[in-house]
Amino acid sequence: MGADLSSGDLARATGNTVRTIRFYEEEGLLKPSVVSDGGHRRYTEDDLERLRLITDLRELGLSLCEIRSILELRTGCHSAAEFAIRFQSVLAGHLEQAQRRLERLRRVKRELLDALSTIQERLSSAGVEQCPCAVAEEAGAPRIVRVLARQQGCCGHHPYPPVAAEQAEHVRAAVPPAVVRKTSGT
Repeated sequence: MGADLSSGDLARATGNTVRTIRFYEEEGLLKPSVVSDGGHRRYTEDDLERLRLITDLRELGLSLCEIRSILELRTGCHSAAEFAIRFQSVLAGHLEQAQRRLERLRRVKRELLDALSTIQERLSSAGVEQCPCAVAEEAGAPRIVRVLARQQGCCGHHPYPPVAAEQAEHVRAAVPPAVVRKTSGT
């Protein structure tokens, strides 16, 4: 099998950057099959498959150390049975981790869909001119809406947000009472 692929070819095939490929080399996860005298790296189809596996394992959330241990499963194995035992023990835990991650991703996806629906519903109602925190305080608002729509110092439904109330008090202290009474309608 010829080393016909460049770092750029690997990057395009996997969605990684050339810098990421170089990083994986520095970490010992990937090794070019050939390095020319000029420093040009060349890879085989097997190297590409290895990089695809590394990319998939990173997507699952595995650390570089965990990926390294998976890539080194074969090291020191003298029989297929020994390899199978190692393979099963290491990957079983990662499979459980992947299942938990998928469940979290499905939950977050449902929450995002609910949030989009909630926002669209609120925009089509009379509350368009309300403060964004009003959307968060309505019953049944998804967590992401509650977290993102609220802002520290936001008034919610009060005439003055806490910061504005404090600023208004400073203005009142600096302006003579007669002027305050005239502007406040008393």
